[in-house]
Amino acid sequence: MNNVAIIGAGTMGHSLAQVFAQGGYQVTLNDVSEEILKQARRLIASNLETLCQVGLFDAAEKSGVLEERITYTTDLATAVAASELVIEAIVEVPEAKKELFSDLDRLSPPEAILASNTSYLDIYQFVETKRPGKVIITHWFAPPHIVPLVEIVPGPHTTPETVTTVKKVLDGLGKQTIVLKKFLPGFIANRLQAALGLEVYHLLDNGYATPEDIDMATKASFGLRIPILGLVKR
Repeated sequence: MNNVAIIGAGTMGHSLAQVFAQGGYQVTLNDVSEEILKQARRLIASNLETLCQVGLFDAAEKSGVLEERITYTTDLATAVAASELVIEAIVEVPEAKKELFSDLDRLSPPEAILASNTSYLDIYQFVETKRPGKVIITHWFAPPHIVPLVEIVPGPHTTPETVTTVKKVLDGLGKQTIVLKKFLPGFIANRLQAALGLEVYHLLDNGYATPEDIDMATKASFGLRIPILGLVKR
């Protein structure tokens, strides 16, 4: 796999394009707005500069990522014409995603994998394509070029080959991937974060501790240093 298309150049999309370009892929970043594409290019340049300053990216590679590996276009057909993997990162509106997937199915090469970056929608309930085995959810976390986790969520018709291919690509980018056995609203990480958040506000609202002490309780104890189930017998 060499060619990747990212649809939607906003908060998630521009960073996704950066991740794949840094990984050596040829990326086409698409958005309906020329201004958003210009902003995306500025943000990617700024992100790369920051990574270079802290020693996480080779400054010599910066121009290659910006000038040689990312193409920007407002034309969807052009964006996906040679794509092997397409990731949509548009608004979380079912009708918008349904329409986009219909267009992607029509315009993308038949062997291309179509992925959604939705953070909670069950796209398998409303997306219709002629390639259901190649439709999959890849839920990235903001900002994708920093946060390592990606949740891979197959649908009822997603083939094992599609899951394997996507996981191999993402692992090759240095991401830490998990594969859900079946769809669950909010997936895994968001649900765990929500559960912790509910308890935090319960403690605050009932006057059990100060915000500072609650933060200390998490940072100085489990604090994401060990797996929650790391010591549980499998």
